[in-house]
Amino acid sequence: MNLKHVYKLLKEDYLRSMGYSVPERYTSSFVCWGGAAEVQYIYKTLLGDLAPGGRVLIVGVMGGRDYFLFKNLGCEVTALDLGPQPDIDPIVFANVENDLPFPDKHFDAVIIGEVLEHLKYDARALDNLRRILKDSGQLLVSIPFYNDSEEGHMRIHSPESGRRLFKISGFRVVDYLERPAFFWCRTLQNLVLHGISLLTWLFTRKTAYKWETAFVGRFEWSVGHLAWPRVVRRLTSAYGGYYLCEKDHPMDHVSLNRSLYTTATLGVKV
Repeated sequence: MNLKHVYKLLKEDYLRSMGYSVPERYTSSFVCWGGAAEVQYIYKTLLGDLAPGGRVLIVGVMGGRDYFLFKNLGCEVTALDLGPQPDIDPIVFANVENDLPFPDKHFDAVIIGEVLEHLKYDARALDNLRRILKDSGQLLVSIPFYNDSEEGHMRIHSPESGRRLFKISGFRVVDYLERPAFFWCRTLQNLVLHGISLLTWLFTRKTAYKWETAFVGRFEWSVGHLAWPRVVRRLTSAYGGYYLCEKDHPMDHVSLNRSLYTTATLGVKV
């Protein structure tokens, strides 16, 4: 029996114990650390008030991580992407920067992870999402910071630029945390996670993924809310943030800039 087959058995055992149904190609997102299982913990915690049956829109399928998580939590999930994705149904093909084929105030939650930085018209996209989000709904966003390594990145964000973008688009940030919590060594961390689960499975025929992923998630959640590790986070390309937003009145950025930069404000005599 090779390691690949053992790994598949471990994942299947864990998902079966959780009562989850997930296509094999997407199962690793539920047991790995580094943009996967710990993000699911954070998302479940941020959207803890979302009731089963709630309508959730996933903008950008992201390897099925968010889609199958909330589907297994009993939500009515719709995906939106630029093109087809295997095993994802229902999926709507659209560019979030354009008009979206959904009624006003339709969704209880919208999740848009690692997408905004790829958009030319990011504020327009947020306007579109605001229209289809219920007044009591929640917008959950993740974006990378100071990262222009990918050719598809149209924007380079900082923690504060994200807040300002949401503010001018009519959202109020109600919770915020950063990633990674302190350090990021994905390969080593996952070797430890899988190694522990393999040992427990050999002796008990049960994996340790349930408590391992919960521990990792709680660590990322708790330390991610602290500001002082930011100096360490900035050393990695994985640095980014999660924003939970609610609908608010859009900021009048024109009036703000007029007050900041008019000749009278600057003390220039005319």
